[in-house]
Amino acid sequence: MDKYKKVLEKKEPYIQFSDEEINEMGWEEGQKLSISYDEHTNAIVLKPYVKVDIDMSTWDRGLLEFLVSESCVKDVSCNQIIEDILRDSIKQKDFSRKEKQLLCE
Repeated sequence: MDKYKKVLEKKEPYIQFSDEEINEMGWEEGQKLSISYDEHTNAIVLKPYVKVDIDMSTWDRGLLEFLVSESCVKDVSCNQIIEDILRDSIKQKDFSRKEKQLLCE
């Protein structure tokens, strides 16, 4: 085993947008984007995440402790835990077979 270690550089690709481009697309500075590849058009598709405001004031203490505990175990933010739960829940639903319902009047 080597006694001395080298400091290595890790480069990651990224796309830089100008302030004008961000404003033109209606994005916010630092907004999170999803990225996918469309095989039919050979295009990379960027979609901004939709901002969702959730009122957690009515959540019971057990649920809040679960979120904090999971975030510590997985070493991610509570927001990431909530996002993962919502994403998994949506994936499990089969919206294509359900009849359309009026959610509110």
